Amino acid sequence: MQIAPYVSEKRKRRKRMRRWVFSALAVFVLYFIFFGVAWFMMRAPFFSVARVAVTGAPDMAAADVIAIVQADPSGTMTTGWLGAMLGWKNMFAWPDRVPSSTLALAPELSGLTVSKDYFSHTVTIAATERQSFGIWCFLPKGAAQVSFSSSSSVPEVGGSGQCYWFDGDGVLFQKSLSTQGNLIFVVNDYSQADRGLGNTVLPEEFNANFISVMDVLRATGIGVREIDLRDLSLEEVDAQTVAGPVIEFSLRFPANDYLPVLEQLAGQAGFDKLQYVDCRTQDRVFYK
Repeated sequence: MQIAPYVSEKRKRRKRMRRWVFSALAVFVLYFIFFGVAWFMMRAPFFSVARVAVTGAPDMAAADVIAIVQADPSGTMTTGWLGAMLGWKNMFAWPDRVPSSTLALAPELSGLTVSKDYFSHTVTIAATERQSFGIWCFLPKGAAQVSFSSSSSVPEVGGSGQCYWFDGDGVLFQKSLSTQGNLIFVVNDYSQADRGLGNTVLPEEFNANFISVMDVLRATGIGVREIDLRDLSLEEVDAQTVAGPVIEFSLRFPANDYLPVLEQLAGQAGFDKLQYVDCRTQDRVFYK
């Protein structure tokens, strides 16, 4: 009679049974802990939201800013399915970061941050609005200027093109009417199709250099009637000054080095008699 194989098999069955019992017990404990924590997060008053505060967006309704944060077009902002189950009345449902896909819903905002105070049960949304730097008008190629009605000083841009406010980073963030004068920089773009809200005024390789042109013109204090971009392939832009001369800039490099020269020329008698100031050659200025 063979007893050893029988005992060995019995021991193996016992070991399998113990492993199965321990595994089932571990699963049950983890299951209990998980749903216990979930219940605590959902029901505990410590995690409830009593107030949502919005700061830094005086030109936008607080409800609109909150709606933008909650929109979450990327589907990655809340804490996954748990955040969706908890709802916006729970602290854990609110994001720790706001992705760029959400920020794109509001071109007029350059930033959105969310902070949570668990003791006061307050969620604070801090918004940063874009600041107006100038007006950019996309006009048909060959168009001479924005037309004005005889009875009003407001330009009629509906059939001529679309104008936008842009900020110091060159981002188009709000529709606008055109204007004339030297208090606001106005760029007449006869070269590009309408780039639309949320985009920069120029392609990346030219955008920063164009902003440097604007910075230099503003720093000099020279009154500028309008800035014209007639052909982007030439990689240059012209600024028509109130005093008279046209200042020509290249978009291939920054314009910062021309500031001292332009300040000196503007301070000299006869500046208004000049026809042009050519800043399209790096490290050189030509004028006539």
